[in-house]
Amino acid sequence: EGEEEESDTPHKIIAGSPLPQMSKSSSLTMNKNVHVNRGAKTLKSRQALDLTPPTMATRIPTAKLVADFSPWTGRQPEDNLNETVIRNGYFDKAPGPNATETTSACSIIWPGLTQKNSVALSMLSTVFASAMEKRQQLGRHTAPSAFKPPPRVTITDSKREAWLRDLANPAVPLRKQARNIPYGIRGKLLMEQCAAKNIPLARAVWLAKCVGANELRAFRRKGVGNGPAAATAAVISGELKWVREWTLHVLQFLESVISTCGQTADWKARMDYA
Repeated sequence: EGEEEESDTPHKIIAGSPLPQMSKSSSLTMNKNVHVNRGAKTLKSRQALDLTPPTMATRIPTAKLVADFSPWTGRQPEDNLNETVIRNGYFDKAPGPNATETTSACSIIWPGLTQKNSVALSMLSTVFASAMEKRQQLGRHTAPSAFKPPPRVTITDSKREAWLRDLANPAVPLRKQARNIPYGIRGKLLMEQCAAKNIPLARAVWLAKCVGANELRAFRRKGVGNGPAAATAAVISGELKWVREWTLHVLQFLESVISTCGQTADWKARMDYA
Protein backbone atom coordinates (compact mmCIF):
# COMPACT_ATOMS: atom_id res chain seq x y z
CA GLU A 1 0.00 0.00 0.00
CA GLY A 2 2.91 2.37 0.78
CA GLU A 3 4.34 1.86 -2.70
CA GLU A 4 0.99 2.65 -4.27
CA GLU A 5 0.74 5.90 -2.30
CA GLU A 6 4.26 6.93 -3.36
CA SER A 7 3.59 6.17 -7.02
CA ASP A 8 0.28 8.05 -6.98
CA THR A 9 1.82 11.34 -8.00
CA PRO A 10 -1.28 12.94 -9.55
CA HIS A 11 -3.01 12.95 -6.18
CA LYS A 12 -0.15 14.49 -4.19
CA ILE A 13 -0.79 17.85 -2.56
CA ILE A 14 1.62 20.47 -3.86
CA ALA A 15 2.08 23.53 -1.72
CA GLY A 16 1.12 26.70 -3.52
CA SER A 17 0.72 30.35 -2.77
CA PRO A 18 -1.52 31.25 0.17
CA LEU A 19 -5.09 32.34 -0.45
CA PRO A 20 -5.77 36.10 -0.50
CA GLN A 21 -7.07 37.65 2.67
CA MET A 22 -10.81 38.23 2.91
CA SER A 23 -11.84 41.86 2.71
CA LYS A 24 -13.64 43.53 5.54
CA SER A 25 -17.36 43.00 5.72
CA SER A 26 -19.17 45.43 3.50
CA SER A 27 -22.80 46.48 3.63
CA LEU A 28 -23.65 43.89 0.95
CA THR A 29 -22.16 41.01 2.90
CA MET A 30 -23.77 42.25 6.11
CA ASN A 31 -27.18 42.32 4.45
CA LYS A 32 -26.55 38.84 3.07
CA ASN A 33 -25.64 37.52 6.49
CA VAL A 34 -28.70 39.10 8.01
CA HIS A 35 -30.86 37.51 5.29
CA VAL A 36 -29.31 34.11 5.92
CA ASN A 37 -29.82 34.42 9.64
CA ARG A 38 -33.43 35.42 9.17
CA GLY A 39 -33.99 32.46 6.87
CA ALA A 40 -32.44 30.11 9.40
CA LYS A 41 -34.64 31.49 12.17
CA THR A 42 -37.76 31.19 9.99
CA LEU A 43 -36.86 27.66 8.95
CA LYS A 44 -36.33 26.59 12.55
CA SER A 45 -39.61 28.13 13.66
CA ARG A 46 -41.47 26.30 10.90
CA GLN A 47 -40.15 22.86 11.86
CA ALA A 48 -42.65 20.47 13.42
CA LEU A 49 -40.84 18.43 16.08
CA ASP A 50 -43.89 16.74 17.64
CA LEU A 51 -47.68 16.68 17.38
CA THR A 52 -47.87 20.37 18.34
CA PRO A 53 -48.03 22.65 15.25
CA PRO A 54 -44.98 24.91 14.81
CA THR A 55 -45.22 28.55 15.78
CA MET A 56 -45.01 29.75 12.17
CA ALA A 57 -47.52 27.23 10.80
CA THR A 58 -50.26 28.41 8.46
CA ARG A 59 -53.25 29.40 10.54
CA ILE A 60 -56.73 28.68 9.20
CA PRO A 61 -59.66 30.84 10.34
CA THR A 62 -61.76 29.17 13.01
CA ALA A 63 -64.95 29.62 11.03
CA LYS A 64 -63.63 27.53 8.14
CA LEU A 65 -61.48 24.95 9.95
CA VAL A 66 -60.53 23.15 6.72
CA ALA A 67 -58.81 24.83 3.79
CA ASP A 68 -60.66 24.88 0.45
CA PHE A 69 -63.74 23.24 1.94
CA SER A 70 -67.18 24.81 1.94
CA PRO A 71 -69.88 22.55 3.38
CA TRP A 72 -73.29 22.56 1.75
CA THR A 73 -75.81 24.71 3.56
CA GLY A 74 -78.69 24.70 1.07
CA ARG A 75 -78.45 28.45 0.49
CA GLN A 76 -75.90 28.51 -2.34
CA PRO A 77 -76.77 30.22 -5.65
CA GLU A 78 -76.93 26.88 -7.47
CA ASP A 79 -79.75 25.78 -5.14
CA ASN A 80 -82.11 28.37 -6.59
CA LEU A 81 -83.83 26.50 -9.41
CA ASN A 82 -85.32 28.51 -12.23
CA GLU A 83 -86.02 27.91 -15.91
CA THR A 84 -82.55 29.01 -17.03
CA VAL A 85 -80.73 26.79 -14.53
CA ILE A 86 -82.91 23.80 -15.38
CA ARG A 87 -82.40 24.22 -19.12
CA ASN A 88 -78.72 25.17 -19.30
CA GLY A 89 -77.34 24.20 -15.90
CA TYR A 90 -75.62 26.41 -13.36
CA PHE A 91 -72.41 28.27 -14.27
CA ASP A 92 -70.24 30.10 -11.80
CA LYS A 93 -69.25 32.26 -14.74
CA ALA A 94 -71.43 32.15 -17.81
CA PRO A 95 -69.56 30.93 -20.93
CA GLY A 96 -68.91 33.41 -23.70
CA PRO A 97 -70.30 33.16 -27.22
CA ASN A 98 -67.10 31.51 -28.50
CA ALA A 99 -66.85 28.92 -25.73
CA THR A 100 -68.16 26.03 -27.84
CA GLU A 101 -66.59 23.37 -25.66
CA THR A 102 -69.11 24.09 -22.88
CA THR A 103 -72.24 24.17 -25.04
CA SER A 104 -74.31 21.44 -26.60
CA ALA A 105 -74.08 20.33 -30.22
CA CYS A 106 -77.78 19.53 -30.38
CA SER A 107 -78.59 22.75 -32.27
CA ILE A 108 -75.97 21.86 -34.90
CA ILE A 109 -76.81 18.17 -35.40
CA TRP A 110 -80.60 18.33 -35.16
CA PRO A 111 -81.19 20.41 -38.36
CA GLY A 112 -78.94 18.06 -40.30
CA LEU A 113 -81.02 15.07 -39.22
CA THR A 114 -84.47 16.58 -39.71
CA GLN A 115 -84.45 19.37 -42.29
CA LYS A 116 -81.78 18.48 -44.83
CA ASN A 117 -82.38 14.73 -44.83
CA SER A 118 -85.65 13.57 -43.30
CA VAL A 119 -84.84 9.91 -43.96
CA ALA A 120 -81.64 9.93 -41.88
CA LEU A 121 -83.37 10.09 -38.50
CA SER A 122 -85.80 7.26 -39.21
CA MET A 123 -83.01 5.15 -40.70
CA LEU A 124 -80.82 5.74 -37.66
CA SER A 125 -83.69 4.74 -35.37
CA THR A 126 -84.33 1.56 -37.39
CA VAL A 127 -80.66 0.54 -37.37
CA PHE A 128 -80.33 1.17 -33.64
CA ALA A 129 -83.51 -0.79 -32.83
CA SER A 130 -82.40 -3.74 -34.98
CA ALA A 131 -78.97 -3.73 -33.31
CA MET A 132 -80.59 -3.83 -29.86
CA GLU A 133 -82.89 -6.67 -30.91
CA LYS A 134 -79.97 -8.62 -32.38
CA ARG A 135 -77.98 -8.24 -29.18
CA GLN A 136 -80.90 -9.52 -27.12
CA GLN A 137 -81.26 -12.57 -29.35
CA LEU A 138 -77.54 -13.39 -29.16
CA GLY A 139 -77.54 -12.97 -25.39
CA ARG A 140 -80.24 -15.57 -24.77
CA HIS A 141 -79.55 -19.18 -23.81
CA THR A 142 -80.91 -21.27 -26.63
CA ALA A 143 -80.10 -24.70 -25.16
CA PRO A 144 -82.16 -25.92 -22.19
CA SER A 145 -80.41 -26.04 -18.84
CA ALA A 146 -78.98 -29.45 -17.96
CA PHE A 147 -78.31 -28.60 -14.32
CA LYS A 148 -79.53 -31.06 -11.72
CA PRO A 149 -79.28 -30.52 -7.97
CA PRO A 150 -76.41 -32.60 -6.57
CA PRO A 151 -77.56 -35.56 -4.48
CA ARG A 152 -77.14 -35.53 -0.73
CA VAL A 153 -75.01 -38.26 0.81
CA THR A 154 -74.42 -39.26 4.42
CA ILE A 155 -70.77 -38.82 5.39
CA THR A 156 -68.77 -38.54 8.59
CA ASP A 157 -68.26 -35.29 10.44
CA SER A 158 -64.60 -35.05 9.42
CA LYS A 159 -65.45 -35.47 5.74
CA ARG A 160 -68.22 -32.91 6.06
CA GLU A 161 -65.81 -30.38 7.57
CA ALA A 162 -63.33 -31.08 4.76
CA TRP A 163 -66.08 -30.57 2.18
CA LEU A 164 -67.05 -27.23 3.72
CA ARG A 165 -63.41 -26.10 3.80
CA ASP A 166 -63.08 -26.96 0.12
CA LEU A 167 -66.26 -25.01 -0.59
CA ALA A 168 -64.80 -21.99 1.21
CA ASN A 169 -61.62 -22.21 -0.87
CA PRO A 170 -62.08 -20.36 -4.19
CA ALA A 171 -59.21 -22.37 -5.70
CA VAL A 172 -61.28 -25.58 -5.51
CA PRO A 173 -63.61 -25.69 -8.54
CA LEU A 174 -67.31 -25.76 -7.83
CA ARG A 175 -67.74 -28.62 -10.30
CA LYS A 176 -65.91 -30.89 -7.86
CA GLN A 177 -68.18 -29.85 -4.99
CA ALA A 178 -71.30 -30.30 -7.14
CA ARG A 179 -70.86 -34.08 -7.33
CA ASN A 180 -72.64 -34.44 -4.00
CA ILE A 181 -73.41 -32.41 -0.90
CA PRO A 182 -73.33 -33.62 2.72
CA TYR A 183 -76.63 -34.65 4.26
CA GLY A 184 -77.76 -32.80 7.38
CA ILE A 185 -76.66 -29.27 6.46
CA ARG A 186 -79.89 -27.30 6.33
CA GLY A 187 -81.67 -24.39 7.92
CA LYS A 188 -79.90 -22.41 10.61
CA LEU A 189 -76.99 -24.87 10.71
CA LEU A 190 -76.26 -24.17 7.03
CA MET A 191 -75.98 -20.40 7.63
CA GLU A 192 -73.89 -20.87 10.78
CA GLN A 193 -71.45 -23.14 8.94
CA CYS A 194 -71.17 -20.65 6.08
CA ALA A 195 -70.44 -17.81 8.51
CA ALA A 196 -67.98 -19.87 10.57
CA LYS A 197 -66.05 -21.09 7.50
CA ASN A 198 -66.31 -17.65 5.82
CA ILE A 199 -67.64 -19.24 2.64
CA PRO A 200 -67.96 -16.70 -0.21
CA LEU A 201 -71.50 -15.42 -0.57
CA ALA A 202 -71.89 -16.71 -4.13
CA ARG A 203 -70.97 -20.24 -3.05
CA ALA A 204 -73.09 -20.00 0.10
CA VAL A 205 -76.12 -19.03 -2.00
CA TRP A 206 -75.37 -21.94 -4.35
CA LEU A 207 -75.34 -24.36 -1.40
CA ALA A 208 -78.59 -22.97 -0.01
CA LYS A 209 -80.25 -23.30 -3.45
CA CYS A 210 -79.07 -26.90 -3.84
CA VAL A 211 -80.31 -27.87 -0.38
CA GLY A 212 -83.64 -26.14 -0.96
CA ALA A 213 -84.07 -27.78 -4.39
CA ASN A 214 -83.48 -31.23 -2.90
CA GLU A 215 -86.00 -30.62 -0.12
CA LEU A 216 -88.62 -29.31 -2.54
CA ARG A 217 -88.04 -32.30 -4.80
CA ALA A 218 -88.64 -34.58 -1.82
CA PHE A 219 -92.01 -32.88 -1.23
CA ARG A 220 -92.98 -33.47 -4.86
CA ARG A 221 -92.12 -37.16 -4.61
CA LYS A 222 -94.35 -37.61 -1.56
CA GLY A 223 -97.43 -36.54 -3.50
CA VAL A 224 -96.95 -39.04 -6.35
CA GLY A 225 -99.50 -41.90 -6.42
CA ASN A 226 -102.38 -40.14 -4.67
CA GLY A 227 -104.03 -38.72 -7.79
CA PRO A 228 -103.37 -35.46 -9.61
CA ALA A 229 -105.43 -33.25 -7.31
CA ALA A 230 -104.04 -34.74 -4.12
CA ALA A 231 -100.49 -34.61 -5.50
CA THR A 232 -100.83 -30.94 -6.42
CA ALA A 233 -102.26 -30.07 -3.00
CA ALA A 234 -99.47 -32.00 -1.26
CA VAL A 235 -96.80 -30.24 -3.30
CA ILE A 236 -98.27 -26.79 -2.62
CA SER A 237 -98.63 -27.41 1.11
CA GLY A 238 -95.11 -28.87 1.28
CA GLU A 239 -93.58 -25.87 -0.50
CA LEU A 240 -95.42 -23.41 1.74
CA LYS A 241 -94.27 -25.31 4.81
CA TRP A 242 -90.66 -25.24 3.58
CA VAL A 243 -90.81 -21.50 2.87
CA ARG A 244 -92.11 -20.81 6.39
CA GLU A 245 -89.42 -23.01 7.96
CA TRP A 246 -86.63 -21.40 5.91
CA THR A 247 -87.83 -17.90 6.83
CA LEU A 248 -87.88 -18.91 10.50
CA HIS A 249 -84.34 -20.32 10.25
CA VAL A 250 -83.07 -17.08 8.67
CA LEU A 251 -84.74 -15.07 11.43
CA GLN A 252 -83.19 -17.26 14.14
CA PHE A 253 -79.74 -16.94 12.56
CA LEU A 254 -79.97 -13.14 12.42
CA GLU A 255 -81.19 -12.99 16.02
CA SER A 256 -78.28 -15.15 17.18
CA VAL A 257 -75.77 -12.94 15.33
CA ILE A 258 -77.25 -9.76 16.76
CA SER A 259 -77.36 -11.17 20.29
CA THR A 260 -73.61 -11.91 20.23
CA CYS A 261 -72.56 -8.33 19.37
CA GLY A 262 -69.61 -7.37 21.53
CA GLN A 263 -69.49 -10.73 23.32
CA THR A 264 -67.20 -12.71 21.03
CA ALA A 265 -63.95 -11.88 19.29
CA ASP A 266 -65.35 -12.40 15.78
CA TRP A 267 -68.69 -10.66 16.23
CA LYS A 268 -67.82 -7.92 13.73
CA ALA A 269 -66.93 -10.45 11.02
CA ARG A 270 -70.15 -12.39 11.68
CA MET A 271 -72.17 -9.20 11.56
CA ASP A 272 -70.62 -8.17 8.22
CA TYR A 273 -71.20 -11.64 6.79
CA ALA A 274 -74.83 -11.79 7.97
